[in-house]
Amino acid sequence: MEETAAPPSPSMPPARSATPLSWRVAIALAIVLIAVAAYVLQPHIGVRGQALTGVFCFFGLVAACSTNLRAVNWRTIACGIALQVVLAVLVLKVPAVYEGFRKAGTVVNEFIGFSDKGARFVFGNLADSRPPEKGGTWVGLFGANYLPQFAFIVLPAILFCSALFTVLFHYGVLQWCVRIMAKAMVYLMGTSGAETLSVSANVVMGMTEAPLIVKPYVPRMTSSELFTLMVSGFAHISGGMMVVYISYKADAVAVLTTCVMACPCSLYLAKLFMPETGTPETSGTAHTKSEKSPYVNGIDAMASGTTDGLRLALNVAAMLIVFIAFVAMFDALLTGIKPSLIWLGVSPETLPAWMDDLTLSKVFGWLFSPVAFLMGVTLDDIHHVGSLLGTKLALNEHVAFLQMKDWMADPDFVMSERSYKLAAFALTGFANFASVGIQLGGIGAMAPERRHDLARFGGRALFVGFVATLLNAAIAGVLLE
Repeated sequence: MEETAAPPSPSMPPARSATPLSWRVAIALAIVLIAVAAYVLQPHIGVRGQALTGVFCFFGLVAACSTNLRAVNWRTIACGIALQVVLAVLVLKVPAVYEGFRKAGTVVNEFIGFSDKGARFVFGNLADSRPPEKGGTWVGLFGANYLPQFAFIVLPAILFCSALFTVLFHYGVLQWCVRIMAKAMVYLMGTSGAETLSVSANVVMGMTEAPLIVKPYVPRMTSSELFTLMVSGFAHISGGMMVVYISYKADAVAVLTTCVMACPCSLYLAKLFMPETGTPETSGTAHTKSEKSPYVNGIDAMASGTTDGLRLALNVAAMLIVFIAFVAMFDALLTGIKPSLIWLGVSPETLPAWMDDLTLSKVFGWLFSPVAFLMGVTLDDIHHVGSLLGTKLALNEHVAFLQMKDWMADPDFVMSERSYKLAAFALTGFANFASVGIQLGGIGAMAPERRHDLARFGGRALFVGFVATLLNAAIAGVLLE
């Protein structure tokens, strides 16, 4: 009797050889040719033409790395792209929708004001961020040497938002909103209910909180579903951090829009990179088991959310101290290269000019300038935006947003409003190397038996999540004037 082969385990990814090498090479060559042509023809196609070529290049980059292009469900890809573009057009081109998102940004700023009241009661004048003409305490005291009190002004907003979202979760408000979004995407894109619910939840929840909505299904997810969970986490930011970045004066409409666009974008890019080859348990339905809230009542939820927010706020503060210190250390090492070579006897005249004042920001600017160009950033600003992209990937988006905030406050630093907006689109996501460890710990705790798969998918999910934010920015670059 002929022996039949056992079906592949859902935890095992498709073989990479499923996409022929010749296809990968052809796609890679097409990307290079399109990018070079865009650079040569830039005076004729303008910044919007740059962004259009970027859309094809970023999409092609993921396609070239796909584990199995033959297995891709092109209905999922087409519907995902259509949803992403429609959302972008509605927000950026329809005045009524744009005004709605702008007002939503105003509401977010009002939330920050609520947390300010609590912070001022606890910290007094330490939490006073008002300018001198409005009676500010610290600005007038320190003058030109004044620095905002980050710990007393920004971190309290994280506490408030964490508590608010926990209360909304307790009463089922978040789950209801998420299910409405998920039903639409399941119907249009043909994805499984569990992965679509988690992706939808990422609009307002973090990379480790959103999968909690589908926690019972995580251990039995197919490789493609698990990969999609990870990609979506990297392509979004949590509601609390959204509030923080808008408080840094990042364009509120850009931050809100890219979070919504990242839903279909992260979903279809994940399915392009690792197509579904198994049979998901929740295939074709957005119905999941109703999980009872772990909190006794709203007060218990608020208290628990505050405690969780405290841990997050302390983690943010500690990470910023350490990461910014590492940036300063690397800058000192890079700046010291030229003096060290001169001390060793190398003639200063023989050293290249680019070694003067060499910093990590300059290196990132060189590496990511082509990426910024393909997003539709003006040629004068591609080095600056490239530097922000590199900072986001190597360190985190928080440091990058702070850098952009400092630039916006510096009257001697010039960058166009368009470049600031596109930077906000691209920076709005948790795609950085440190987040890989966060996902391994967070999702791994829900499904310890899948930790091996999470570790194998980590780098690839980070790559796709990062490209998703770039693709959002490129589409916005096509639509922005």
